[in-house]
Amino acid sequence: MISKDDLQNVFESYRKWIIIFEGNREENIKCSNSFETLICELHHLNFLLWEEEDQARRTDLDATILVRIKRSGHQLNQQRNDAVERIDEWLLENHYGYLADASLPLRTETPGSALDRLSILSLKIYYMGKQLERRDVDEQHIETCRSKLEVLLMQKEDLERALSELIWDLNDGRIRMKAYRQFKMYNDPNLNPHLHGSRKSVNNNKH
Repeated sequence: MISKDDLQNVFESYRKWIIIFEGNREENIKCSNSFETLICELHHLNFLLWEEEDQARRTDLDATILVRIKRSGHQLNQQRNDAVERIDEWLLENHYGYLADASLPLRTETPGSALDRLSILSLKIYYMGKQLERRDVDEQHIETCRSKLEVLLMQKEDLERALSELIWDLNDGRIRMKAYRQFKMYNDPNLNPHLHGSRKSVNNNKH
């Protein structure tokens, strides 16, 4: 089962991982166990996706470059969803699979989904904190960001507590979990009508 130390190590690692990623976008971090490795991989994808989303909002880039950035973001987002599912699959395979079919309540969120939210929240906290270090903005901007940072830190504390309680309930066999599939239809050329429809149009024009 996942211990309190396991979870606390993850909570404390999110910020450290961001700093490592900033130094090397492709950094392959060695973690102490498979659970941490899967979460670190998810966090890395969210870090890369954050950068892509920032770039996609620039107004000084050529349209073709923006399209390339957006498509890269779509690919990263799909990888992120896959990473969330891998975390839940690993937890079921190694710890909680015996509960999957039991007559026990389910929670609205899986551990993988909560860890993903915590990853994104950690990025928000990190970059909001960076705003407080800026010297090219006025004091009102600093104070606005400081207030937002306080809210984000409170949300992080609440989410860490809720995730911990979710894991303890699983450890004690009070609830069960499943691995849920995202099935992102817009990424699948066989399911997105704008993709398979355009493909048909191209084929029809050839005849």
